[in-house]
Amino acid sequence: MVFSAIEIILLLLFFTTLGASFASRFQLPTEAVLLLGSLSISLIPSLPRVQLVPEIVFLVFLPPILFAAAFFTDWREFKFNLRPISLLSIGLVLFTTVFVAVVLKYLIPEMGWAPAFALGAIVSPSDASAATAIVKKLGIPHRLSSIVEGESLVNDATALVCYRFAVRAIFTGSFSFTEALGRLIWVASGGAIVGTAIGLAGIWIQQKMKESKAETVLSFLTAYGCYIVGEHLDVSGVISTVVGGLVFGKWQPKLASTSTRVLSRATWQIALFIINGLVFTLIGLQLQSVLGGLREEDYSTLDLAKYALVIGFVVIALRLFWVFPESYLPRWLSASLRKRDPTPSWKQLVILGWTGMRGIVSLAAALSLPEHLPSGEIFEYRNLLIFLTYSVILITLLLPALTLPLLIRSMGVAIEKEDFKEEALARMALTRRSIECIRELQSLNLFSRSLLEQFLTRLEHRVRSSSSHLRDEPFSELIQEEHEIRRLTRITLAAERAALLDLRLKGTVHEEVFHRLSEELDLEELRLKSARVP
Repeated sequence: MVFSAIEIILLLLFFTTLGASFASRFQLPTEAVLLLGSLSISLIPSLPRVQLVPEIVFLVFLPPILFAAAFFTDWREFKFNLRPISLLSIGLVLFTTVFVAVVLKYLIPEMGWAPAFALGAIVSPSDASAATAIVKKLGIPHRLSSIVEGESLVNDATALVCYRFAVRAIFTGSFSFTEALGRLIWVASGGAIVGTAIGLAGIWIQQKMKESKAETVLSFLTAYGCYIVGEHLDVSGVISTVVGGLVFGKWQPKLASTSTRVLSRATWQIALFIINGLVFTLIGLQLQSVLGGLREEDYSTLDLAKYALVIGFVVIALRLFWVFPESYLPRWLSASLRKRDPTPSWKQLVILGWTGMRGIVSLAAALSLPEHLPSGEIFEYRNLLIFLTYSVILITLLLPALTLPLLIRSMGVAIEKEDFKEEALARMALTRRSIECIRELQSLNLFSRSLLEQFLTRLEHRVRSSSSHLRDEPFSELIQEEHEIRRLTRITLAAERAALLDLRLKGTVHEEVFHRLSEELDLEELRLKSARVP
């Protein structure tokens, strides 16, 4: 049976949906389940090969992943953590590139330095989609997750610049450090300028629109526009997309309409679910192509296993080694930094060091390696480098995904209760502003006094309920009352939904009326679920 490209994509989406549902039901990491499932499927000999085209990966998958991750990045946290983010996204990437090259050269002495550095650059960056998708589910402190997310947004640009110079060295046999450094500065600064300009242009155009569906589509076009324009201008499309996402994330919530915000959030969630699912599934399905290329060469299974395990171990060990001096040395050298930003615990640093997942960017870069040299000769190490990249992705993705929850629980590292306190303080501030507004309206005689008094009573009760979350007592009558109110609200919503379905069954209401009222009930139920209660 011959499958078309569309049929294969639909089949992969079907497996992605089943895998995500299975992972959610048994509380397993979705990414690990998808990767292992696709890995198992790829070993079936009768299945057609699925070849991942690097250009498609960079152009189709990467921009929305980076843009969405940047959109939801906390500006305050990003700026506060700029030092550790920079040390990881630039310092660690360069350190990993060099050290992996040295290790690979030691393992295979006959290999040239250029291919060795190419692998180092390929496996040096952690993956934005893997880091964001996995870390957000694990309940680690906000600062750790902010650093991991911020690092994965920036490090691709550093790694891809190193990769391009390594590939150029493979072709020409020469390398210039000063040229590489200047190139890195140029593509980063140019990408930031392009991303800022396109992000602001997208916001300006969106303000002129008054149609939520068109505004949602525009947000996707802005993401792709940042990447495409950046690449065409020979600067970093990655940095351009990240900066564009940061700009959009800062201004879009303030300037967009309510319907646009709701529709955009839902649309982006579905799009990212599909993209991330396809990404992790396609990574697994590449094994067949990789092994097929190696069968034609004289590498023994034992040697391949040794190379893969050593490089995978080195990549993980380098990160674990780096995070400790990166955290301790600046504070030893600066008393003001120690006072302003105390040293994190060693447990948090271990968690940070264990979250260096590799993913789609590394695989796409490996697949972009040239098949032939300018002389016409076959690039003999291409299949080996792709295999080692694939092995590093498997090791660094599966190990953290499967072990991080246990590691976090065993070390007692979890979200601080300050998270609930911060939310409670924000709710209190919002409600108090509503109370001020109601009291201003009392003097204007625009509404009846009894109606305003009822509204005030409800708001004051909400303030007292939120303030109870700031206490340290294990039990509060107000919190218990809030639980009861929510439970009662859910019961009444279920009753209303049953009545609405009955009206629809009897033909009493038109379909348009049914869907409008059903959406109101859905939004009310979602509001109840979104507000967390300890």
